[in-house]
Amino acid sequence: MWILEWGDSTNQVRGHWNHEEHDSSEKALDAAKTKIGMGLIAHAIHSESGVLWMSAEELLDSVEAEKAVSEP
Repeated sequence: MWILEWGDSTNQVRGHWNHEEHDSSEKALDAAKTKIGMGLIAHAIHSESGVLWMSAEELLDSVEAEKAVSEP
C-alpha cells in the first residue's frame, strides 16, 4: 500500500495533508500527476510504514520531465 499526501495551499500552510491510498507506487504516482495537473500540491508518496518514496520536489520533477518528453 502506497499513500499519496496532497492538498492545496491551505493544507501546505497548516501542514495537514489529505491522504489517498493506492495499491502500487505507479498508481500513486499517476494520481500525484493528476493532482498536480489540476493545480493541487502533491506533497509526498510514502509506504504504509512511512518510508518516503518521492518528495514534492521529486514529484514535480517527474511531471516536468514527462512534459518535456511529450512536447516536440
